[in-house]
Amino acid sequence: MISPASSYRFGWSKITVEPACGGYVNTALSVSLQIVSTENILFLQTLASKSHHIWNKQIFDRLYDNGHNLTILSFEEETSVPGKTFLVVEHFMERVMAEYKDGWDNVDLRNPFKNIMMMYEYYGISSRILEKDDAVQQLLAYPKTFKFDLIIHDLTMGQFLLGFVEYFGNPPLVSVTAFNIPPHVTTMADTPLRTTYMPHYASCFDSKMSFLERVKNTLYWTVDIFMRNRVYMANENRRIKRLFGKEATSATIIERQSDVVLVNADFSMDYYQALPPNVIPVGGLHVSRKENSPPIINQFIARANKGVILLSFGTNIGSEMLGERINQAIFNVFRSMPNYGFIWKHDQPEKLGVPPPNLLVLKWVPQATVLSNKRTKLFISHGGLLSLQEATWHGVPVVALPMFVDQFSNAEKLVRAGVGVALPMLDIDETKLGKAISTILDEPSFTTKMKERSYHFKGQPQHPLDRAIFWIEKVIENEGLSYLHSPAHDMSVFAVYGLDMVGVVLLVAVGYYLLIRKHFKKRSAPKKEHKSKKE
Repeated sequence: MISPASSYRFGWSKITVEPACGGYVNTALSVSLQIVSTENILFLQTLASKSHHIWNKQIFDRLYDNGHNLTILSFEEETSVPGKTFLVVEHFMERVMAEYKDGWDNVDLRNPFKNIMMMYEYYGISSRILEKDDAVQQLLAYPKTFKFDLIIHDLTMGQFLLGFVEYFGNPPLVSVTAFNIPPHVTTMADTPLRTTYMPHYASCFDSKMSFLERVKNTLYWTVDIFMRNRVYMANENRRIKRLFGKEATSATIIERQSDVVLVNADFSMDYYQALPPNVIPVGGLHVSRKENSPPIINQFIARANKGVILLSFGTNIGSEMLGERINQAIFNVFRSMPNYGFIWKHDQPEKLGVPPPNLLVLKWVPQATVLSNKRTKLFISHGGLLSLQEATWHGVPVVALPMFVDQFSNAEKLVRAGVGVALPMLDIDETKLGKAISTILDEPSFTTKMKERSYHFKGQPQHPLDRAIFWIEKVIENEGLSYLHSPAHDMSVFAVYGLDMVGVVLLVAVGYYLLIRKHFKKRSAPKKEHKSKKE
């Protein structure tokens, strides 16, 4: 068993000698046997996505640099060092996809209902496999008395892992997600839900919807909330009971204990949404990460006549997965534009044949570094949020080729803002892709508007990563921030929405109505009798 991260860290100390009567100050750096007491943090990653790992890594690496000890559940291979212990879930994505792909091959996920159903099926399969994984069992083998000063949970999925909060004595909880603002934040953090101007991620609506779009959008939210609360979370709660005992608190209750919720959103790019004080936007905290750029890339960029164009479908989608037809179409378009250099991230470059001089095909590309280069003119992307945030930060317009989940709505945001062109991945051919690329290269307004968008994205009082770390360490320092919790969590639905008051008013109104009706009946009865006697 990998032992928990130690509660102590060795450090370096600086010894400064100052003479009493002036003169030079002598400073020496020496190895210190001083032991610095630090906080222990459990970081529960839940999504087997390299891009999400990159986003989370910025957080746990900075916390480690700040002197904290971390125990990290990870789906990526990382080397444990003193103060940073990794519990690695091995070959997880392969195991999930072996089950998951059977029912979803060749399904066009532009249909929002199919998109929502697909997501919750993926979440359910992932949790079922993760529940039995050795890494989770290793964490269960930790003594309950081990003191974690904070638990960070990736709220995107894997809610059954919240059972570790109670298991380790209910330390403060911080929830984070690289998935923008997931729909269930509305219930776990009491975020106001306005389906009339808050587009669901599976739709392609903006905040100004027609009547019919508002009806559809409300249906998407309703289906999502039902699937999450009645199906997915019901299964997660059963998993908690199996792992942590029949008396264990449900994930539904524990997730609402989050002192702070860090979401990957920034309203210079996203639609308006009212957020409570403990939901903190930290969108783009990964954009300034440092990546080494090999000489071959630097030389290729420098030689490109009119600049370079980067094609990368992120960490979860490989170009080779798109099939021969689409790959050949992309290859032909690049070859037909010799004045531009194309950098193509492709896991199987040997299948493309001999590339022309203006094409560099690599299995790995330092995406952030290439986008930050001033000679990069265009980014061809799958429309993943993290990639689009990087492109926006560096002011590079985008041709988005979305496939699933939030990629369609992300692409639509680019189009509405005038900073990109969208072409669904399944619709790619040489003519359409060539036209999309030329549209942006031939029209300067795309670059101009993206530079403006970049200016607003960067115009923050502090870097998003600094803001995230500030709030996490504030939670640790104060052992929780209960004053930020919504009072709605301790209220019934009737009290929250004032239904009890409405009920009382209706009862009073009905009571008055019945009294008045009875009164008028009594007054009208004698008149009828008198009239009949007279006759």
